[in-house]
Amino acid sequence: MRDDLTGSGLLLRLGLRRDRLRLPIWTIAIAAFVPFFFNSLANTAGEDPQGAVDDLAQAQTMLDIFAGPVYGLDSVTLQKYFLMYTQEFLIAAALMSILLVVRHTRGEEQSGRAELVRSAVIGRHAPLTAALLVGMITNTVLAALLFLGALGIGFGAGDAALYGVSIAATGLFFAGVTAVAVQVVESGRAAGGIAGIVLAAASIGRGAAAAQGEDSVALWFSPMAWANLTKPITDPTWWPVLLTVGTGAVFAAVGYALSVRRDVGLGFFAPRRGRVAASRWLSSPFALAVRMQRRTILGWAVAMGLLGMVWGSLVGTVDAIEGSEAMFGTELERGYLSLLGVTQALLVGVFALTSMARVRSEEVDGRLDSALGTATGRFAWLGSWTLVTVLGTGLLLLLSGLGLGLAAFGATGHGALLGASVGGVVGRFPELLALIGASALLYGIGPRWQGLTWVIYGYGVIIRFFGQSLPEPVQQLSIFQHIPRMPVEEFSVAPVVYLSVGGVALVGAALFAFRRRDL
Repeated sequence: MRDDLTGSGLLLRLGLRRDRLRLPIWTIAIAAFVPFFFNSLANTAGEDPQGAVDDLAQAQTMLDIFAGPVYGLDSVTLQKYFLMYTQEFLIAAALMSILLVVRHTRGEEQSGRAELVRSAVIGRHAPLTAALLVGMITNTVLAALLFLGALGIGFGAGDAALYGVSIAATGLFFAGVTAVAVQVVESGRAAGGIAGIVLAAASIGRGAAAAQGEDSVALWFSPMAWANLTKPITDPTWWPVLLTVGTGAVFAAVGYALSVRRDVGLGFFAPRRGRVAASRWLSSPFALAVRMQRRTILGWAVAMGLLGMVWGSLVGTVDAIEGSEAMFGTELERGYLSLLGVTQALLVGVFALTSMARVRSEEVDGRLDSALGTATGRFAWLGSWTLVTVLGTGLLLLLSGLGLGLAAFGATGHGALLGASVGGVVGRFPELLALIGASALLYGIGPRWQGLTWVIYGYGVIIRFFGQSLPEPVQQLSIFQHIPRMPVEEFSVAPVVYLSVGGVALVGAALFAFRRRDL
C-alpha cells in the first residue's frame, strides 16, 4: 500500500501551489456570507425575529422545501433564524469540492499532465489521494472560517464548531462522490455533471422529505439533510457528521477500486463508437458548436423546466404568509413570480458563463489549433460558439418561464400568470446577452482574463439580492439592476435596448480582439 501512495505528498504540494489563489478566494468568499446573511436577517426581522418566523410559518410547505428542516423555531433567536440559510452554504461547499476533485484528477488526465507525472516514481493511488487531500484541507479551512463567522454572530463555541464541521463534512461527502464519477467517464465536464446530478437529487430529496415534517425518516436518505440533523443550538448532535464523513469515505474507497481498473485518460466504461463518416450538417463551425453543447443544453433545459414547475406550484401558498407584502409587494402572486424570474435568470447565467468558458478549454487543451487549421476562420469559430451560447440561453429562459407559468396557472387557475411568468423571465435576456458579451471580450483579449466574468456575475447577484441599502451609483454598476422586475414592475424599453446593443457590441469587440492576438 505504501508503494501505491508514493508521491502523494509531492502531488499534494503541487496541487496546493497551483490553487494557492483559488482556494483562499473560495473559502473566504463562502464564509463571508455568514455575517452578510445574518445582518440581512437582522434588518428584515428587526426586533421581532419570532414574529418574522411565525409569518413564514404560515406557508410551512414553502419554508420546508426551501430551507427545511430547521429546528427550534418555536422559540426563535436571530441565530436560529440564521440556520435557514444552511442549504446555501451546503451547496457552495459541495460545488467547491466537486470542482476541486475534477480539476485535480480528470482535468489533469485530459490536459496530458497526468501521463507525464505518472512516468515518474508515482504510486497508482497517489493522484486521487492528493486530490482528496486538497479537498480535505480546503474543507477544513472552510470549517474553521465558518466557525469564526458563527462565533461572530453569537453562536456558542460548541454550536459554531458543529455548524462549520457539518457543512465541511458535506463538502467531503461530495468529494467522495466525485472520486467515483471521475473514474466512470472520460470527460471532466461529464464527471462534474454526474456529481451535480447527485447534488441536485439530494437537494430535491431533502426538500421533499422536509415537507413531510421535521422528524421524517426520509430525511436520513438525503445527504443534504444530514447537516440540518445535527441541530446546532437546539439539540446539538454530532453523529450525523460521522455519517456524512463515513459515507463519503465509502464513495472514495469505490473510487480507488475503480481507478486501478481503467487506463489513464479513459473511463471505466468503453466509449461508444462513432460513425465512420460525419453527417453533412457537421461541416460548419456552428454545427460543431451545437454538437458539443447539445447534451449540456438538454440537461439544463430539463433541470430549469422542472425547477420552474416546482417553484411555480408554490405560488398559491404566498397569500397565506402574513406580512408577505414586505417580501413580494402588494400583488403577492406577481411579486413572488417576479422574484423567482430574477432567480431563474441568474441560474441560467451560470450556464452562459460555463458555456463560454469552454472556448478557453478548447484553446488551452490544443483542440482549437486543429479547428483553425481547416478553412474555419477565427471569426466563424468564436462567433459560432457565442451564437450557440446565446441561443441556448434564450431557450433556457423560455423553458424556465414556461415551467414557472404553467405550474402557477395550474396552482391558481389564473391564466394571466402564464404570460406574466414567461415575460418576466425571458425579459431578462438582455442582461445575460451583456454577460456573454463580456465573457467573449475578456476571452478575446486573453484566455487568462475570462475568469473575471465571474466577478461581474457575483457582484451582480450580491447587489440584486442584498444591495438595496447601498448607494444608487454602486447598485447601477451591476448589469442585473437595470431591467425592471417584471411582472410586478412596469416594463421599460430603454434598459432592454442599451443592454442588448451593449451585448452585441461586446461580442463584436471580442471577435476583433480574438483575431488580433496570438493563440
